[in-house]
Amino acid sequence: MTELTRREILGIAATVAVGAAATAVVTTVPLWSPWPPRNPDEPYAGPTGNPLPTHSAPPAEPTAEPTVAAPATGSPVGRPGTSVRPVLATSYGPNGTHFPVEVAWPGEKFEHDYVVDADWIVIARALQSLEPEEVAAGVVIRVRPGTLPGGGDKSSSTVALGSVGNPAWTRNVLICPEKGYGTVVIDRAGIRLDQCARISLFGFVSEGGLAITRCLELQIGWGRFASANVTRGGRNIAFYEVILGFRRNDDDTAGVRPTETYEMSGIARYGCVYGPSVKSEASGSHCDTVQIEGTSELMFGPFTSVDCVDYGSSNAAELLHTRLVYAEYRHCLILAGQLPWQVFPLQPGDYAGDPNAFAGGCLDVRLYDSVVAGAVGRMGFTDVQNTRLSYSPQGSQQPASGRWSVDGSVAGWGAGQIMGMQAVPDYEPATLAALWKW
Repeated sequence: MTELTRREILGIAATVAVGAAATAVVTTVPLWSPWPPRNPDEPYAGPTGNPLPTHSAPPAEPTAEPTVAAPATGSPVGRPGTSVRPVLATSYGPNGTHFPVEVAWPGEKFEHDYVVDADWIVIARALQSLEPEEVAAGVVIRVRPGTLPGGGDKSSSTVALGSVGNPAWTRNVLICPEKGYGTVVIDRAGIRLDQCARISLFGFVSEGGLAITRCLELQIGWGRFASANVTRGGRNIAFYEVILGFRRNDDDTAGVRPTETYEMSGIARYGCVYGPSVKSEASGSHCDTVQIEGTSELMFGPFTSVDCVDYGSSNAAELLHTRLVYAEYRHCLILAGQLPWQVFPLQPGDYAGDPNAFAGGCLDVRLYDSVVAGAVGRMGFTDVQNTRLSYSPQGSQQPASGRWSVDGSVAGWGAGQIMGMQAVPDYEPATLAALWKW
């Protein structure tokens, strides 16, 4: 498919403010490029034709014509139920209950339950074999223990999984490790997911990062990665109990970066922990934990967070661009100032930052039942309710509705107090494996 075809105008107009009074009319370009049906016997190469990294073993050849009940890409299993879907509970950070209600719970019994090898090609073929009726009934694709290759975690990196799923499906397909969290590792090079629709990846771990480009209704959950970036465009991208950061690196821990005139809307987090990215003393990089900005001409967002914990990086915890329509935080800890270094101590050679809690120029920021430590900058706080702040703000930093509850003791919290407010004592592999079970 040519680049011209990829960027056909949808005909959806949007008006963007330029300066104080002038306006310009721009049009969005499609997030999703249709592709012709693939022959399941042909190699899968991703939406741009980039070859995938070499796999440890080629997928097995089908022994018969693939069918819905027994696709060549996986084996349907008569798996008994192993657990009951957890009831959602409120906490700061992960507690093993933040899971999308519309997605099949992996501990339940499903007719459409497949086991496949740890191979992106095999996973892609399994997704391509599904019928809408199967997906509507609930599908789980379980990945055998192993390592999934990575081609990089940049927006221009080789695609690991792309042009799979279907935006017309009525629910997401769950992809998870067969043997539980941590038994399938993604290569430390990281991965890029491109033009994926209606899929949910839960239970994977990697020392590398994630790049998500032009995806629709995508969910990532119950996993630990170095970083995560949603870029170019996206719609309804959600993260559930994802742990990021806690690293020495010049890049931001997480980013939402729309480009050109791609739509970027509905980015949400539930029960996540985003840790610091610490630059070196010699680095001139601008290093944030959550950086929401981009080169798009359009307004974008919203960005919503529930039950999340964010630790400031060398510059700030949250950098929110003026074109972000709004950011909302419900029952969150935003810990900047000196608090990040209580949990992730600085080492010789690290930049000794005193990060802001908020930076940037977003005109609509809302906080409810939360705690904020560190400077809040010149944000446009529109509504703040039952939220503590670690210092007495200036009058211009008070919200349009509600008021900060000043609690100077927050600035002096130690690691014990910070972790004592959360449902887990730490973010170590053994702790997460015990928490994320199905």
